[in-house]
Amino acid sequence: MYESVSTVGERGQITIPKIIREKEGIKMHDKVVVKLEDRKIVVEKILSKKEKEKLMIEGYKKMAKSSLEICKEWEPTEKEASRFLDDY
Repeated sequence: MYESVSTVGERGQITIPKIIREKEGIKMHDKVVVKLEDRKIVVEKILSKKEKEKLMIEGYKKMAKSSLEICKEWEPTEKEASRFLDDY
């Protein structure tokens, strides 16, 4: 966990500490959402379209890989079931 103290300016502005901006990849002109959750102020970076697309592609690749692995695991069962059904 990273923690730092910031001072609230006269217009309600705060500075996100550099170490946190670097860790979360927050750059100038990035958008963030500020919300209140259980009496805690939460600041979250809004993902860009490219970042969302990258996450989706990674997710689909993982799903495809898992699907292929499952198919390979079930091959013997499928062959046995086919042999069984051929007997009828």
